[in-house]
Amino acid sequence: MSGRPLLHLYTTMPEFEGLHARHDRTRSTSKTVTVERQALIHILMDHARMLEALRNAGRVDVAEPH
Repeated sequence: MSGRPLLHLYTTMPEFEGLHARHDRTRSTSKTVTVERQALIHILMDHARMLEALRNAGRVDVAEPH
């Protein structure tokens, strides 16, 4: 399958793996995790793009706030 990618991600693989590693080092009772600001921004931008792509395809159901 060739052609244009459906989605461009801002998060690099090292950032993604670093976020997972940080999560793994966090105690299960912790309510907060400290991560690099840029990695968080990239994850949020990726999530927004993913939602836009899924909405355009009619393939998303986003939970309503409580």
